[in-house]
Amino acid sequence: MLTRFRLTRRRWNTVLIAAIALFMMLMAAPDLIKQYLIQAEPVSSQGFVLNPDADPIEINYAGIQFYLVDGVWQAIPQKWNHEAHNVVARWIGIQGTPIDTETYQKLKPAFRDPMTIEVWYQQLEEPQRITAYPFDQFWLLSTYDEQWVAVSFEGSSLMPTHSNN
Repeated sequence: MLTRFRLTRRRWNTVLIAAIALFMMLMAAPDLIKQYLIQAEPVSSQGFVLNPDADPIEINYAGIQFYLVDGVWQAIPQKWNHEAHNVVARWIGIQGTPIDTETYQKLKPAFRDPMTIEVWYQQLEEPQRITAYPFDQFWLLSTYDEQWVAVSFEGSSLMPTHSNN
């Protein structure tokens, strides 16, 4: 009776192919579930200020220019060179809490001293212009996809001119 179920070389190959296919399906299952069954939120609702799909090559604000040269961030004036990489890294990773139109309209009367941040990207011809309004507890920033986000951070973490260096 066992001789009927004996695995020949051809049957072993079939078993191995089926096992490998099953293993590959199991490994791909989490991605397939995310892609087809779970409705992921679009990037814009995640509150990124800078475009996550583009590589910045220059950031200008507060009289400081950060620019990329051979993979190294530099600054003008040069006294900010030692902070350039860290400041740009914070700008690239900054995310905020999306603000709806109603909240924006409530905050609008309190807008004072807007700041414009200009970000040039390698892949895009025109720069992104970010408008920033500082408040006591947070900053309101426009995003690459024309949304508004509230961001809490120390002003000196993005504005090296406020540091004592």
